Amino acid sequence: MKNKNFVIIVIAVLFLLLCCVTVVVVSVFAYLRLTPQSSQFFDDVIEPGNSLNDSPIQVFPDDPYDYQQVIFVDDLTINMMESFPLQVSVTVVGNLPDGCTRIVDSKAEMIDETTFELRIFTERPEDMMCTLAMVPFEENINLDVEGLPAETYTVKGFGLENSFTLDMDNK
Repeated sequence: MKNKNFVIIVIAVLFLLLCCVTVVVVSVFAYLRLTPQSSQFFDDVIEPGNSLNDSPIQVFPDDPYDYQQVIFVDDLTINMMESFPLQVSVTVVGNLPDGCTRIVDSKAEMIDETTFELRIFTERPEDMMCTLAMVPFEENINLDVEGLPAETYTVKGFGLENSFTLDMDNK
């Protein structure tokens, strides 16, 4: 009887140990897949020469910020305020990859006469253990439309695109 109880206890301990090792291994793989330290993942997603709008995951290595940008964007909504000159902003809704990543800056750049490109910059402590649950965010980015002529304009970012029209010159 004592041998039987001992065998059951050993089997239970081995089972718990196996479960713990499995959780750790899965967590490490998820961490490597979602963090900037995993350069192989980012090399596969964004190759040099690709458009910044090809993927909802974007990295801007040449920017003045030292931050890697890792976000998942679900929606771009254009907001037009009734004023003169007209004011336009974009609400970006999405998820940050973990509980440690935070947004540090956002901006919209005009890349040609009728196209704005959105950028959101994040930072994440390198050595910190973080929850791997995605964290929802909503970021409002103002577009510099003062002085633009009447035209239809496109807003691109994170693999998404939306447009708005200025019915008259915004001067």
